[in-house]
Amino acid sequence: MRLHWIAIAAVAIAIIIVILFNVFQYSGISKTETLRIAIPTDISTIDIHFAKGVSDFEILGKVYESLFKIYFDSHSNKLMYKPWLIRGFTQINDTYWVFILRSNVHFHNGKELTSDDVKCSLERAMKIGPIGRMLLRDAEGKPIIKEIRVLNMTAFALILNKPFYPLIENLAHLATAIMPREICEKYFDTPVTNLSDVIGTGPYKLIEYRRGKGAKLALFTNYWETKPRVKNVEYIVSPDPNARVSALLTGQVDIILGVPPELIQQLKEKNFKIYNITGARLVLVAINVKRIPEVRVRQAMNYAIDKRSIVENMLYGYARVADSVVSPVFPGAAKLRIYKYNSSKAQQLLRESGEINETLKLLVSTRSPTDIEVAQIIQNLLKRIGIEVVIEELEHTAFLKRVFVEHDFDLALYGPSPSSLYYALTYWRTGAALNAPQYSNPYVDKLLDKAASEKDPAKRAEIYRIIQEVIWKDCPAIWLYFENVVVASKPTVNELKILPFQMLDLEKVSIDE
Repeated sequence: MRLHWIAIAAVAIAIIIVILFNVFQYSGISKTETLRIAIPTDISTIDIHFAKGVSDFEILGKVYESLFKIYFDSHSNKLMYKPWLIRGFTQINDTYWVFILRSNVHFHNGKELTSDDVKCSLERAMKIGPIGRMLLRDAEGKPIIKEIRVLNMTAFALILNKPFYPLIENLAHLATAIMPREICEKYFDTPVTNLSDVIGTGPYKLIEYRRGKGAKLALFTNYWETKPRVKNVEYIVSPDPNARVSALLTGQVDIILGVPPELIQQLKEKNFKIYNITGARLVLVAINVKRIPEVRVRQAMNYAIDKRSIVENMLYGYARVADSVVSPVFPGAAKLRIYKYNSSKAQQLLRESGEINETLKLLVSTRSPTDIEVAQIIQNLLKRIGIEVVIEELEHTAFLKRVFVEHDFDLALYGPSPSSLYYALTYWRTGAALNAPQYSNPYVDKLLDKAASEKDPAKRAEIYRIIQEVIWKDCPAIWLYFENVVVASKPTVNELKILPFQMLDLEKVSIDE
């Protein structure tokens, strides 16, 4: 009898173990509760509407959500947009759009999402957000949205000043994310400064932030969508790429962003996982067209640079030579004729247009060691065709001010990372905030307005193609390459996905012990 009960107990224990194993495997619980991620740069703000940098959106993008969501379709290798905080929308006419919110979506403070939250958030983003102002205003600085009308607690209408068909893409940007109305009103004219007021609808809550050190996130247990498997996420600021790799190798972190191309093979050989996709970032050298107005000189600069050699030899193939002014990850990106390295043609164009006698200054941010190395290669290649260049390295904040505010440069190396095709093309509109070269082409401006108001997707795509061709030929920049997004993780990290603008999708991530 005793053996009988022992046998029954053993079977019961075995069943419990199997059940627990299955729950452990399939209920979404990760064996390790904290995921540690090393990032190259600190966040610049805890206010999603003031977010500008990659780290800002990587961290705050786990806390806040927008009406629509950007996702990467691995089959087409394109960025797509889908309803997120809304369950549907209807376009009544060219300027009247009605949206219905999802039910049972709650903020981290327990409050349910309503149309009032949306109204205040979009109005705030449109008024004070550096990116929100660009997304929700036209070229003249006038709001795209005339009125945000609350129809009831779960329905609202956007009444536009004029037709604007890239609206969905722009509302997917995290710079238009939704926060509770009471927080929005409290900080309507100023940045959020209190950590306890960082409240979104996202899968994680921001529970700790230390400037220059990092941030900690905790799972939001009342999240409306599928809950991530990892309970806690810790971001560790580590500017030195070699230090990030070392932290991964020694087990201090689970994931690192910004993997140096020259160290990827070393990580592969040690069985670390490498995630690698073409990014949205176009690395270019902006040419100040006010100082270098002759298009043939700018074209000569493009022919003078051996982009393929840079990609293959310096970046170890972890980039793609630019063949348009926007990355191929965007639907509608054109495939244009590459400015292939041709020193003779470059010199011929210079002779035809008049040689540059003065020394040009090339600005580069110290934030990226790779950018500095690329700047040095460009300096040497331009010298071969008779253009003398000196490099000035600037701390990143000072670099942004000199380039985008003061426009005090001849050449400047950087890499914009847009969220949509239309948004990327508006960089080149006359007077645009991110139009560092001060490029101005009335034909491009006219086509951008036409594209925004064109209802037919096929016709709009053709307008986009023409815009890309015109800017490409005008050469307000030396078009270099589309930088790959490369992330590395421990072999024990499962189901990690990456997005083309250097962001991580942690929804299904788990870690084995």
